[in-house]
Amino acid sequence: MYDYEQTLNEIHAHGRFSGTPCLDRMRALLAAVGNPQKKLKFVHIAGTNGKGSTAVLSASALQHSGYKTGLFTSPFVMDFCERICINGETIPQADLCRIAQHVLEVERNLHLPEGESIGEFEFTTACAMLYFVEQACDIVVLEVGLGGRYDATNVIDAPEVTVMTHVALDHMAVLGNTVEEIAADKSYVIKNGSTLVNYPGQTESVDVILQKRCYDVSAGYIKAPVPELVSFTLEGTDCIIDGKPFHLRLVGRHQAANAATAYAALQVLREHGWSISENDIIEGFAEATMPARQEVIQTEPLLMIDGAHNVDGVTALCETLDCMLPAGGISLVLGMVADKQYDLCIRMLVRRADAVYTVQPENPRALSSRELAIRIREFSPYTNVFDCGDVVSALKRAVRGAAEEDAVIVCGSLYVAGEAKNALKNGAI
Repeated sequence: MYDYEQTLNEIHAHGRFSGTPCLDRMRALLAAVGNPQKKLKFVHIAGTNGKGSTAVLSASALQHSGYKTGLFTSPFVMDFCERICINGETIPQADLCRIAQHVLEVERNLHLPEGESIGEFEFTTACAMLYFVEQACDIVVLEVGLGGRYDATNVIDAPEVTVMTHVALDHMAVLGNTVEEIAADKSYVIKNGSTLVNYPGQTESVDVILQKRCYDVSAGYIKAPVPELVSFTLEGTDCIIDGKPFHLRLVGRHQAANAATAYAALQVLREHGWSISENDIIEGFAEATMPARQEVIQTEPLLMIDGAHNVDGVTALCETLDCMLPAGGISLVLGMVADKQYDLCIRMLVRRADAVYTVQPENPRALSSRELAIRIREFSPYTNVFDCGDVVSALKRAVRGAAEEDAVIVCGSLYVAGEAKNALKNGAI
C-alpha cells in the first residue's frame, strides 16, 4: 500500500515546465507504458474559459447515454483525484498511488535529452490514460491543460470530435500576447480526420484562425448554435438550444453558450454512430455540476465561490453580480497569482465591493495579500480593505461581518477557491 501524501509529493516534485516546448517527452513516456492513448476514443476540449464546464456537460450526457465515460480536467479544487474521473467518480487514492508508482518507475528508466524531464502535467496525463484503459472506458472527455500545440494531451490521434471553447487572454507569457496568437497555438489540437466544434460567441479574428486550420488539415468545422437565454438565477440557468429547453445547475449567462458548445459536440458524436438521445443530453446537462464556478454554498448571507482568475472569467462573474446583487452589500475574499492580469481583474471586482479581504493563496506564484491590498487601495481609496493573509481568517471575518441580505464572494484564483472549500468542509469556518 502506497502512501497517498507521499505519492502526491512525488507527483508535485515534477516541474511545471520541464524543458523545450515539444511533445517528444510525452510520446516517450506513453510509449514506455504501452501507448494507452492508442486504445481510447476522445472528445478533446481546448480553449481558455469554459473548458471545464463544457467537459462536465459532455461527460454527463455521455454517461446518461450508457457509456463508461472518463473525464480528465485540470486543475483540481480540493483533492488531486478530482482530475481523473469515470462516470462522475474520482479515481480512488489507492489506484492513483498504484498507477503513479508504476509511471515513476518507468520514468526513472526513461532516456531523455540532457536538460529535459517529465513535467507534472505530462506525468498526470500518462496516469490518467493508463487508468482509463485499465477501467475499459468507452470514451474519454479530455481537457487540454495549457494551450494546444505542445500540450501533453495533444499526443492523441484524431479524436471523435474536437471542441474549442471561448478563446481569451491568459497565460500570455507562454502562448502569446494577443487572442490571435493564443488561438493559433490552441488551433493545433485540430487534426485531420476530426471535426471542430467552435464556441458560438468566438471573436471573429479567432474564428478565421480556427477555420483556416481546419482547411489546412482537412478537418470539419461546425459553429455551435447561439443559445437563447431564458433566465439565470442563483439556482441555475435556463436556455433554449436548437429549439429545445435545457436547465443547467451551472450558474451564469455564459453557461448557456458552454452548453450549446457541448450540445453541438454531442450531435457530431451522434453522426459518428454514438447512441445519444436528446433526452440523454437534457438529463445529463441538468445533473452536471462544476465546483468553484460561481458555486453557491449558502444563501443567507449568500456565499459564492468562484475560481475565475483571468479577465474573461472575472467579466462573467461581474455580470452575475450585477444581475443578482444590484443593491450591493458585497464583500470579496480575494487572492490572485502574480502572473495573471491582476490589475484589470482587481479594477472590475473592487468597484462592485463594499469590503475586500485580501489573502495569499498557497502557491509559489501567489501575489502577497499585502501587495494585493496596496494595489486595491490605489485603485479604490474609498473601499474598505483588510489584509487578512490566509483564506480561513478572511472568510471568517467576511461572513461574520455580513448581514443576511449581503453576499460574500470568494474569488480570484482556483487555489483560493480550493482552500475555502476545504476550510468549509473541515468545519474551520
